[in-house]
Amino acid sequence: MRIPIHVLKQWRPTRPYKTGHLDAAGIMPHLNESDYSTRIRPGTIIVFGERRAHQVVEISERPVDLWPEHFVNEWDRFTAWWVEQVMAGRDMGAQPEKTTWEHRPVVLAIRPADQPTAKPTHYAVRASRPFYVLPEHYSVCRLCNEIPPCTHVTTEASVDLAMRDTERLMAIRPGCCLGCGEPITARMKAVRFPGPNLWRPDFGDDSAVFHARQDCADSVSSYRRQWEQKGHDELQPTLPVGDAGDDS
Repeated sequence: MRIPIHVLKQWRPTRPYKTGHLDAAGIMPHLNESDYSTRIRPGTIIVFGERRAHQVVEISERPVDLWPEHFVNEWDRFTAWWVEQVMAGRDMGAQPEKTTWEHRPVVLAIRPADQPTAKPTHYAVRASRPFYVLPEHYSVCRLCNEIPPCTHVTTEASVDLAMRDTERLMAIRPGCCLGCGEPITARMKAVRFPGPNLWRPDFGDDSAVFHARQDCADSVSSYRRQWEQKGHDELQPTLPVGDAGDDS
């Protein structure tokens, strides 16, 4: 089973599914039911936790005095920010109310979708949090009972992707672009990252180089993120003529 890269980065169910929003005051008031979005109500089947199907039993407001501490702290930060915006002359509309704040905690009571007589479990969730909504007839992995693609499948796909990427990088020759693998000639503009080569350490320092063109921009961005995480911040954006590689 081939898993798209975007699913490996942020899991989502194999279609069909909809994006659901909780039936709570102030949440997506103008939501229209469609093939892509819906309102979550008692009886709705959602994906919750470890890729498991759960049926919603009840959605209820949580009393303000019983809010978890991190929600209280977040509300305080939000109201302080709101006041700052008003003082700066910005039109922020009506003053927010704690009981209708879109990020307030609500109580979501759910139980496993395949256990209709199970005792519901109650969770404090953000009112604005969307969930994946499943149809009445949905698929599960026969081995782990997860909504596909299951953890085993995505893990195997991630390993395969990493191995393919490693094989691609190992095939690149010194002086070539770490993105596309093609040579960088003296007439080409390129982006070089000083310091150790994070993708090909065997090339030595100051050897991480990419074409300065759109086709290689994603690779440059990916390398830049890793490079900055290592504490680097000064990049040589354009290679001087004759410093990027051979013309041949």
